Amino acid sequence: MDIKIRNFNSGKDNLDISYYAKEKSDLLFKTILYLLLPLPALFLLTNNYPYLLILSVILIVSLSFLSFLLNWKITKFHSIILYVLLIIFCYFIISFFITGQGIGTFLSFDFLKYDGNFFFCYILFFAFAVPFFDYKRVSQVYFKYLFGIFAVFGLFGIFEYLTNFTRIVIATDPGAGKMFVALNYAHNATGSVYAVASLFATIFFLTEKRKKIRFYYLFILLVLVVSLFLTKSRGSYVGYIAGTFFAIILHYRNFKKIITRLLILTGALIVIIFATGTYKRFTEIFSATDTSVIRSRLWAHAWQLFVNSPIFGIGFGRFNDIELSSTYKLNGIPGLISVFTGTNIRLDTAHAHNSYFQFLSETGVIGLGLLFLFWGLCFGILIRAFISNKTSYFGKRVYLCGITGIITLFVLAYSENYLSATTIMVCISMIVSLGIGLYWQEAKT
Repeated sequence: MDIKIRNFNSGKDNLDISYYAKEKSDLLFKTILYLLLPLPALFLLTNNYPYLLILSVILIVSLSFLSFLLNWKITKFHSIILYVLLIIFCYFIISFFITGQGIGTFLSFDFLKYDGNFFFCYILFFAFAVPFFDYKRVSQVYFKYLFGIFAVFGLFGIFEYLTNFTRIVIATDPGAGKMFVALNYAHNATGSVYAVASLFATIFFLTEKRKKIRFYYLFILLVLVVSLFLTKSRGSYVGYIAGTFFAIILHYRNFKKIITRLLILTGALIVIIFATGTYKRFTEIFSATDTSVIRSRLWAHAWQLFVNSPIFGIGFGRFNDIELSSTYKLNGIPGLISVFTGTNIRLDTAHAHNSYFQFLSETGVIGLGLLFLFWGLCFGILIRAFISNKTSYFGKRVYLCGITGIITLFVLAYSENYLSATTIMVCISMIVSLGIGLYWQEAKT
């Protein structure tokens, strides 16, 4: 009898140990998963080493695809925007091939890096639509990564800018002088993503109620905004100011508080502008410069291409194949549907320096209209989430970041082709898609 009892207890102990081991294994897996999914936030300032960001995105897409094969499930709120995004992908691919560009070009790394980086930029919307994780936890880690890495780069950039001790994250431009670029190719790429990160830090600071944590976000905010102005990216200044303006309005919704906060923000920015020595660069926003003259010529060129083919455009990826001052021939019906079928295919960074002109010239009113529809749906979902949220403190922050991030993106898109720029688009794609997933998760529970 004693032996039977011991055997029974021994079996129960083994069962408990097995259950505990499984729980521990699941916890370890989830911990690793939540550290991996926000990983692209760490590589937004390192496009001199593009494989870091590429591999992190491929990892997320692979995990998502595997989970989708196992469960065949996406969130309800993602489904409608993914239908539109699939239509956009198909339309752009058809537009690409109809102009005589081959499959070899389409699959080449240079195409996906330059002319076709749109596909890479938006693929995270598909990845985060598969609910195999906790959206809140991933979002929390995402912001920790973002604020941490941007503050570290920013502090190092400020140190280099002031001391000239090293030249790792600071570059020199003949017109603008020293500028903070981090480990990116261009100061505009760094400036645009710092504009968005600064906006997010502003929102976290404004919405934080705990005094000690509020001081932490104030420190992060000051480092990020100073770094933003040291990028000497004028369009990024405007993007941050516009996004913050709407963030204050949406958060407070009280006229007196809105005016007070806007005045405080204006005063703080004036101090930072003079302290960083970027006053001249800021005033150039309102004056004609060599850069603005070049942009106006590119805009006129893009508009002329659009006029020749307003419905479908001249073909996806074809804008930089036609040199600014060269003669060119379009095939089709001039003024209605014409495409460029020239054999000179250039895969480089050249673009219209304006997303609206870029997509109008290459994909016509249909292409730009589909993009507006996609972003309008994302914006509408996040607005509903923000207004309907009554209990989730963190959720309200995420939704506000997503809403104002989209506004900032569309303001930035006036001066560069940011609607398909890898650095800022990976950042925006992540926060918007995570916000939509978080809304679905909170609505479900």
